[in-house]
Amino acid sequence: MKRLFAPVLMLLAIAGLAMAQAAQFHFDGTAFQEGASTGVTSISAVDGYLPSAENEKAPAKQAKLPAGSGGLALLCYVQQSGGKLTGTGGYHPIAGAPIEVNGTRIKLMARTGETGYLFLSLPAGQYEVKYAPFSKKIRIEKGKNTLAAIRGGKRMVD
Repeated sequence: MKRLFAPVLMLLAIAGLAMAQAAQFHFDGTAFQEGASTGVTSISAVDGYLPSAENEKAPAKQAKLPAGSGGLALLCYVQQSGGKLTGTGGYHPIAGAPIEVNGTRIKLMARTGETGYLFLSLPAGQYEVKYAPFSKKIRIEKGKNTLAAIRGGKRMVD
């Protein structure tokens, strides 16, 4: 009986270590910052697992990435405040935005969720993500996560 519990405890310890290494990030309106922020969706990112959203109501859910792939957390947003001379950190996520993903071997279309995020597992390589006339080039690395934001417009305040 003792021999059976030792491997189980070791697996639980390894799983706990993986959970402990989860990094949290939040978008501040201009870039992703490490750590969570109150009232803003946080992204939980662990190498080897698909990134996921979490907030006070919904904890992060882990899903192992398929072999040879990397994870993408893409935020589609409209800059909410700022002006011609200075930008500020306010933003509004775009829910339901149709996002086109183009790579060497893959082309797909997906929609952002209610928080403005899209989470995908993609084969390692270079990609271009597009929302309407806006686009961004990203690189996906095997077993790693990429956090990217694509601005879908800007509301001028000046």
